[in-house]
Amino acid sequence: MSHLETRIYEIRTDKLNREDRPLRILLLADLHDRLWGEGQTQLLREADRFPADLILCAGDMVLGQTQAGMEHALLLFERLSERGVPIIAGNGNHESRMRQMPERYGRQYETYARRLGELGVKIPVNETIRISHGSMQVQIHGYELPLEYYRKFFVKSYDGRDLQEKLGTPGKGAFHILLAHNPVYFRHYSRWGADLTLAGHLHGGIVRLPGIGGLITPQAKLFPRYDRGLYERDGRYMAVSPGLGEHTVPFRICNPPWLMGIRIRGTGQDGIIGKDREF
Repeated sequence: MSHLETRIYEIRTDKLNREDRPLRILLLADLHDRLWGEGQTQLLREADRFPADLILCAGDMVLGQTQAGMEHALLLFERLSERGVPIIAGNGNHESRMRQMPERYGRQYETYARRLGELGVKIPVNETIRISHGSMQVQIHGYELPLEYYRKFFVKSYDGRDLQEKLGTPGKGAFHILLAHNPVYFRHYSRWGADLTLAGHLHGGIVRLPGIGGLITPQAKLFPRYDRGLYERDGRYMAVSPGLGEHTVPFRICNPPWLMGIRIRGTGQDGIIGKDREF
């Protein structure tokens, strides 16, 4: 079994008062229905080392294959729901194609979504969920990128209009978290107004070269720019998970699976809501 690493990152925002306790987010992505020990104990043990206020999933927790099992992903959600922490799961390309192609996948997505709903897990499909943390209003946007942007051997040009049409313009004052799965279009996500984008999809580049980074993406593009870790652009951030599982290419080289924790620390003053940044 592969070694699982936990990486913790911290970002700061003036949309949260500095006296408030930081918001702690546990990021999961690209499990692909993998089992981490009996009852998912290995993964859960690592998750409990970072007590989170919020668990967010950036997609591909299951395998979008005909008659593929999803019991390991559902088991993980069941065990996580026992922690009493809100869980919000965005769709990746695997969930999206299951949802959009019932003629091929039957009721697989319906089963997945129903079971998550029974566990209290929210799945925002081009929708926004609003929560609060201390002095900060948080809006979590689940964005389902069209499937044409996941084609192999081709990176389709993207101008951000689809994001704007599906989710509208982010409101001023709130801290905006975008569940986007595919990190390639970070420039457009940040311009739209996402203070923090959460993504995965690229599996860390599958093979990592020392001093260079990830080698290849699932679309067979060499040397991806955003393969894993935390990125910043004009004061806005993107956290990219290298994933918790594999599919199609069933190995990793110099590229262990990660759990990611993100701590959002406030720099604002009492009674002052942070200003939206302009580009």
